Amino acid sequence: MSRQNGFISSIAGILFISIIVSFFLPTPYMIMAPGVAQELSSIITVEDGYKEENKGEFMLTAVSTQRATILDYIYIKLSKPTGVELGHMSEHLPEGMSMVEYLEIMDEFMQDSQNKAIAVALQKVGLPVQIENNGIRITDVLKNGAARGKLERGDLIIAVDGQKVTKDTEAVELIQKRNIGDPVTITVDRDGEILDYTMETIDLERDEEPRPSIGVTIYTSNDYTFPRKVHFHTENIGGSSAGGMFALEIYNQLVEEDITRGRRIAGTGTIDLDGKIGPIDGVKQKIIAAEREGAELFFVPMENYEKALETATYIKVVAIETIDDAIEYLRQN
Repeated sequence: MSRQNGFISSIAGILFISIIVSFFLPTPYMIMAPGVAQELSSIITVEDGYKEENKGEFMLTAVSTQRATILDYIYIKLSKPTGVELGHMSEHLPEGMSMVEYLEIMDEFMQDSQNKAIAVALQKVGLPVQIENNGIRITDVLKNGAARGKLERGDLIIAVDGQKVTKDTEAVELIQKRNIGDPVTITVDRDGEILDYTMETIDLERDEEPRPSIGVTIYTSNDYTFPRKVHFHTENIGGSSAGGMFALEIYNQLVEEDITRGRRIAGTGTIDLDGKIGPIDGVKQKIIAAEREGAELFFVPMENYEKALETATYIKVVAIETIDDAIEYLRQN
């Protein structure tokens, strides 16, 4: 009898341990939560700038993401913590891409956004910037994309259906003018060899509305020559969504006037070389992060304005389309 009891106890113990361990197994979901609202004066230093004279702060905002365990999933579903959401891995990590590869791409996008921000800010104060365009670099070819087996990571896209393109936005616009299933010819420069590949556009089913795609991630590849050095310290932060705020901080260190007027100003949005501010993901989490750090003003791309307004409790949300919109607003208010 005692042997039987011991056997039952052992089985019960193994089952209990298995259940506990299972709680910590990963799920196919990502946790999106409010991340940092980081003061940019501690991250960016412009050579011969007016950093010390500035009393206010510009702040980047970020979303905290991590793989959800079973325990995380249960907790979030039951307690519904403020600003914390679950998203399927496929919405964030393209199929077939490892987390290491994803982080490498985010680092490339971060470097690109920094260069664009420097160029925009320097040109805005009349300093010369030399930009040599190298085309549109492919950072990854998605496993389920039409380009799989044809285009390669590192290829430079130089034309779409024979029409020359120099910016990633131009290539995306030309591809998305087609219907899903239409053929499109992509011309690439691969280590000096010019190659043409024709493929049919597909819907990757990652957006609410069907969008034609060839299944690659890309960014505009440029070489820059700047008349002043700008130093960044952005460890553990990736992506391109802080570009607009980078440009504002750099500009504020370049001009004698402090355009913050002593205020704590957060925001988000990508930046293009023409100063246009582009839409981002995770605006809800970024608003919450900014409010936690006492920001009183939040610049947001026009496309994200409604969601930001729904989330904000006390912070003033201002929609902008260009970097000039933000500067003009600060000077007039």
